[in-house]
Amino acid sequence: MEPGKRATQILIADPNGLFRSGLRTLLSAHDEFRVVDEACDAPEAVHKVKDMTPDVLIMDLALIEAEGQKAAHILRQAHAGTAILFLTRQDEPDGLRTAVAAGARGYMLKDSTPAQLIAAVREVASSLDDPNPGELSRLVPDLQALAESNAGYPRGSALTSREREVMKLLAEGRTVREVASELSLSVKTIEAHKLNLMRKLDIHNRASLVEYAIQTGMIAAPVTR
Repeated sequence: MEPGKRATQILIADPNGLFRSGLRTLLSAHDEFRVVDEACDAPEAVHKVKDMTPDVLIMDLALIEAEGQKAAHILRQAHAGTAILFLTRQDEPDGLRTAVAAGARGYMLKDSTPAQLIAAVREVASSLDDPNPGELSRLVPDLQALAESNAGYPRGSALTSREREVMKLLAEGRTVREVASELSLSVKTIEAHKLNLMRKLDIHNRASLVEYAIQTGMIAAPVTR
């Protein structure tokens, strides 16, 4: 951590004490983070957020889902100055909507790697400096790809910036798992982006994807001898 820089203050909210302990240990291994407290349910988390105003609240999404939309609204009102990172066991559109209702800055799977989690905490913490604090970080919009992966797109629809990023990495030869690791996202999210961009471009195989990337200048054509 840079000299003179204050450590990011973190509150962990999860019903599983063993999970909270493991997460505390993981975060405490980094000088830039300081876990200030823990909570085991939504009411306790809301109370401690109001009382302590931590920089980041890392919370099991199930705690809010169990309390209903009212809890999401209360949490949204309580966390001024606190960025929320929700952890969930599976990617679901309903979960995404709950996270958005609660004002989340991030949303990721509980089976993400430690490196992905650390990257996510850094990102949501840095989002506190965002001049539009009501806006979600890139992490939550990425989950929208999962909600939209069953939707149809007219041919020629514009790619999002994230879809272009995923496409470039795939065209360069990365596997879906490698792209997920590089972008600190779940494999399922990258697969959803891949499905969406291929539908938009009416591309149905990797060879065509690479060809399109070369034609549009997204990647350089291989040198032939």
